[in-house]
This record gives sequence, C-alpha cells and structure tokens, in this order.
Amino acid sequence: MIERIALILILTLVLLPFFQKYLSSTVFYYISNTINYSLFASIYYILADSFVENTLLNLTPNRIQNLSIGFNILPEAVDLAWVPTIILSFVIALGFFLLQNGNITPRRYDLSIQFLAILAFLPFVLYFWTNILYLKENDSSWVFDLVFMEEMAGFTLSNEWPFQTVLQDTRWQFYRVGLLNAIRVVILSIIGSTIVGVLVGVSRLSRNRLLSSLAESYVEFFRNMPLVVQLFFLYTVVLGANLPTFEFIQDNTLFGWVYWSNRGIVGPGATIENMRYLLAAIVVYLGARTYIRLTERILPENSDRYSVDSIGKIIENILGEDQRNKSRMAVAVDIFFSISILIVLYGLFNIVEWNYKISFIEGILENDPISMFKLGIILFTLSALLRFKLDDLGFNNFTVDDSIEGQKNRLYLWSITILLMFVLFYFAILFKQPNLITEENGEPLGWGSWDWKEGTTNSISSVFLSLWIGLTLYTAAQIAEIVRGSIQSLPRGQVEAAISLGLSPYQRLNLIILPQALRSMIPSMTNQYLNCWKNSSLAFVVGFSDFYAVFTTIVNNVGQAVPVFLMILATYQAGSLTISAIMNYINSNVTKVKI
Repeated sequence: MIERIALILILTLVLLPFFQKYLSSTVFYYISNTINYSLFASIYYILADSFVENTLLNLTPNRIQNLSIGFNILPEAVDLAWVPTIILSFVIALGFFLLQNGNITPRRYDLSIQFLAILAFLPFVLYFWTNILYLKENDSSWVFDLVFMEEMAGFTLSNEWPFQTVLQDTRWQFYRVGLLNAIRVVILSIIGSTIVGVLVGVSRLSRNRLLSSLAESYVEFFRNMPLVVQLFFLYTVVLGANLPTFEFIQDNTLFGWVYWSNRGIVGPGATIENMRYLLAAIVVYLGARTYIRLTERILPENSDRYSVDSIGKIIENILGEDQRNKSRMAVAVDIFFSISILIVLYGLFNIVEWNYKISFIEGILENDPISMFKLGIILFTLSALLRFKLDDLGFNNFTVDDSIEGQKNRLYLWSITILLMFVLFYFAILFKQPNLITEENGEPLGWGSWDWKEGTTNSISSVFLSLWIGLTLYTAAQIAEIVRGSIQSLPRGQVEAAISLGLSPYQRLNLIILPQALRSMIPSMTNQYLNCWKNSSLAFVVGFSDFYAVFTTIVNNVGQAVPVFLMILATYQAGSLTISAIMNYINSNVTKVKI
C-alpha cells in the first residue's frame, strides 16, 4: 500500500512542473512541499517498517532471556507494528517541514535537528541492539568471549621474525607475530612509496621529454592495474620464475655473505654483542639532534599571539619573559624526550630476547624486560605531551642557516655523528656469515634437506618481497600524481622568483617548490598511507602471514567469526588512527607558518 502511494507521489512530483503555469507561486510552493515531505515520510516508512516489526518481536516475552527492561510487548502488538511506524514517519516529516518554514534561533534549530535525527535513527539502533542480544543467546558464533585466543593455535606461520612460534603457542602469540609482520611491511612500503612517488612526480614535470614520458608510463601502468593482479604477477612471474631454485643457491651468492633463490634472500646473522655500544650510538644521534634544535630554535619574545590552554599558561607564567629560562625549558624537554626513546628501545630489545636483561634495580624493573618497556612508553607519552605544549607556546620554531659557513658546520657535525655511530654499531653488533648445512656426519645431504645453521642468517622471504614491492609500486603511482598536482598548483611567480635569484634546479625544488607544495600534498598523501595499511590485507594472495591471514585461519579452525572479525576491524582502525595522528601532527607543523 505505502509503496503504491510513494510511486504515485513520485509521478505527481514529475508531472507537477507542467501545471506550474496554471497555479500561483504560493499554491505551487505548498503543493510541491507537501508532496516532497509526504514522499519522504513514505520512503522512511518503507525503510523502517521491518526494523520496527523485528524490534517489537524481540521485545516479546521469552524471546530474549537476558533482556531486563521492565516491560514486554504482547505478541498481538507485533502485527500492529505499522501503527507506530506511520506515526514516527509523520512526526519526522512534519518536524522537518516546520523547521523549514519556522523562524527560530540557531540554537533551537540545532537542537531540533539533533532531536529529529535521534528519532529517525531510533528504530534502527533498537533493532541492532535487540537482535545482537538475541543472536548472542541463540548463535554461539556471536559470543564475544575471547577465551579461545588463549588456546593452542595448532598451525604454523611463515615470516616470524623477530619472534618464533610453535604449534603449542597461543593464538595471541600468533596474532602478535602477524601484527608485526603487517606493521613492518607497511612501514617499509610507506617509506619506499614516498621516495619513489616524489621522484616520479617531479620527473613528470621535467623538461626532458624521455624522462617525463617514462614517469607518465609508470604512473598509468601501475595506477590502472588492480593491486591484487600486481601482487600475483610479482610472486608467480617476476620473483617465482626468474629467481633460481634453492638447489642452485650455492652458485648465487655475493662473497658468501648474501644468497638468493626463489625462496627469498638470505643475509648474515646479527646479534647485539654489546648493549652499551648500541645505546651509545643512539645517544650520539639524539645528542646531535638536540644540539641542532638548541642552535636553530627561535624563542618567542611574547607568546600572546599563541592560543594555549591553562597548562600552557602555567608554564608561561613560571618562565616569564626570561629567554634563558625558556631556552633551558626547551632543552630539558628535548633531553627528556631523548631519554624516553632510549628507555623504550632498551626495553624493546629485551622483549624480543636479544641477549640482554636488566636485574640490578628493584621495584618497577623487577618484571624485566616488560616493565622497562612500559616505563619508557609512559615517559615517552609525557615527554611528547610536553613537546606539544611547547609547540603551543611557540618554543619549537626553528630556522636554518643556509649560508656557506652554516652548511659546512652542519656537514661536519653530521659527518662526525655518522662516523661515530658506524664505529659504535660495529662494536655493538656481531655479524655471522651464513652457514649452509649440506652434510651431516660426513655424508652429503640431498638439496631438499639443506638448511641454514641457526643464528647465522637473517632472511627476507619471497612473499615478503612480493608484498612490499607491490604495495610500494602501487602506492608510489598514486603519490606521484599528488606530488605533480601539488607542484603545478603553486603560482608560477614562485618559480620565476627562484630563477631570478640564481638558484639551481635542485635548490628551487628543495627550498622553494616542495616546502610550499607540502601544504596540499600531506592531506592527500595521508589517504594513500591509510590505503597502504588497508591494502596490506591482500597479503593472503602471496601467502604472507599478516594478522589478517592469521585471523582467517583462526576462523576456519574455531568458527568464532564475529569476535574475530571485530578484532580485525579494531586492529585496522587502530592502525589507521595512528597513521592519521602522525600525519596530522606533521601537517600542523607544515601549516603553522602562514603564507
């Protein structure tokens, strides 16, 4: 019945303009509005009718045992579900009609819109709430208990670095390995796609016709081909067919330190031989960075122009106008931030069981190494919050000395820093040459039984390479177009001014073009980074064990589809929010200076 009314209203609305010349403007306005809102009420009724009926059914006695709302709906009332649906549709349509024609304050208008929106979504919310309660009582797959994650996994994984798993490990352990696999391939893909995308995007604007044509061909080829096809092609044809088989791995080596086959690339094993030297190398880098921030920081004379909260005002009042106090405060926060990074890294190295454990301090460090890592996370969070407050107060504005002397000083500083870090890393990390076992008790083994001696190798599997290369090339094609469009959106006068100053093409690109183009590049690049994180779920195409592949295996083994897929959604959401937060922070720093 309602469907026929809606069809008649649609036909009337289509034919109404033909009769407009026979009606006054006022009559035509009211007739058209009446038809529009009647059509809206009819469509809403058609959408909400079944939801209201099922909600009333779920509220009948003995339908849901754990439902305690103090009342029940009689079964006879379910057949009359159309009555409250019609009333609700009429009230919502009338409310929007009155809002359109009423003369009310903006606040009352906003409150009315919110009330009508809540009223409109109420049948759908009640349906999903009651239906989930019903499914939890009658369908075991809807039980949100995660006890099954504590049970033995019963399957194996590939690409487990830096952890090792066995059949007896819990499913939580397998989830952790899969999550780290996904994170490391996405981080490497983001770095690689950014570098390649910027180079290709700039090359598209080159005056060299050959270079710009090659860049355009790259973009059009990888952008227009589905990612799943690229991954399958890379795994089966490029790496699978062109790399030699494992039986010939002895002939495919680089001075006995690097081997490659269709199983992947095998490099030297590495262990942390001396934690002090490793941390000292990190200290050297953080110290150089803190020194540069100290020398290049521009302290504000007056922070009234900055919008700060109560905590920022307290810091400002304590420091006053003394530039020396402001400088000490900024340096102290930088040092605090560096120390927190050291503690996090120290705890992280212990968590993955790389030889060293701490046991010389009682209390918070007694549950080593997890507690050290937790302490570092707490300190890192506090120091990051302090850095944000300094941003609000204008303490983290920097300048760069581009004079010849300034460039030389930076070159000397970073040259010494990199040299010291290299020496410290050399003493901190022990590299072991890969040892391929081809004999046992003096007897040669068949190549199918060959294996590497434990602890002498670090390997990159072909499935990891396929996923990483595929994500990098595909995402780089998208980023290249973002870079090209952002550069072309800049006023031509900026480039002409840079040319008139005698800047070289590299200087124009590095000092003038890219810094201004970043304002429009970063928001779009954020979307591509998020797509890279979500596209990592295609790892199953090449057999890579990320957390999505782990969870799909768990679903096949256990059958708890609903809680498992909720965990998948939560994991992807957490990763996306983390990437968004980092990119929003970078974007806020880039757009801090107004042009």
